[in-house]
Amino acid sequence: MIEFHDLTLEDKALIDDYFRKGQYNNSECTFTNLFIWRDCYAVQWTVVDGLLVIKPGQAEESWILPPYGDYDTCDLKGVLLQLCDYFAAQGKPLMLRAVTESFAAVLEETCPGMFALEEERDLEDYLYSGDDLRELKGRKYHSKRNHLSNFRKNYPDYEYQTITADMLEDVWAYMQLWCKQKACSGKFSDGLICERQAIREALDHFEQLDYKGAVIRLHGQIEAFTFGEKLNDNTVVIHVEKANSLINGLYGAINQEFLLHEWPDVAFVNREEDTGDEGLRKAKLSYHPVSLVKKYKGVYQG
Repeated sequence: MIEFHDLTLEDKALIDDYFRKGQYNNSECTFTNLFIWRDCYAVQWTVVDGLLVIKPGQAEESWILPPYGDYDTCDLKGVLLQLCDYFAAQGKPLMLRAVTESFAAVLEETCPGMFALEEERDLEDYLYSGDDLRELKGRKYHSKRNHLSNFRKNYPDYEYQTITADMLEDVWAYMQLWCKQKACSGKFSDGLICERQAIREALDHFEQLDYKGAVIRLHGQIEAFTFGEKLNDNTVVIHVEKANSLINGLYGAINQEFLLHEWPDVAFVNREEDTGDEGLRKAKLSYHPVSLVKKYKGVYQG
């Protein structure tokens, strides 16, 4: 009988092991992401016949991420059929989300016709060349270089700092200010409220999680911060990036400086999805991703 468990810090080593062995390139595959969003998305997990199964969900809707593990030695189809029974007992079909192209191929080979797949563009991660974002060379980054040049001219004394434990409450104070400026309000499940809670979780567990962070100070005050971590051997994922949007070039500065200081050699940068926000999509496209990590929703067809 399948039994899901609430996600806790004690689960980190087990889940890290699955992700490290799989070398996945989609942003869901870090313990930090699962942990800091666990309350917003009611994240639970279990292991079924050797495969890690993660079940997020909101309200009456829930789904699973593609089971993680070695499909050569584990019975993926058998695990999916058990999950079908689990969801059927709740009166719902099994739904898979964040299905990557590589897993879709495995799914079609292992369980042909079992799931109807539909692309979810709003959830697809933006993947960039690390060198492109660090160097901003070429005509396509001309405007980015201009914004950065103006920022550095206007704020020659700006200060970049790697986040340390004694800075966490200063970072949170800035997040509160940023959220006030963006009118974070409404129910806990609303996007900005959820994000604020996730950032609080990340700061509260700074020493237990694996991410690095940085801030930019102007006149001693934090005006931008970010944090991210290694997603696999050649990719870093950026979990959060916040800055004062009234300061021209500040977002570009924290983006570039973080990679130059903390990730000088990483080959690729995953900057996560745009969630369908038109402004965010335009901003992410303006940095010229080398690809999108395509993701699909799969619903069991019986």
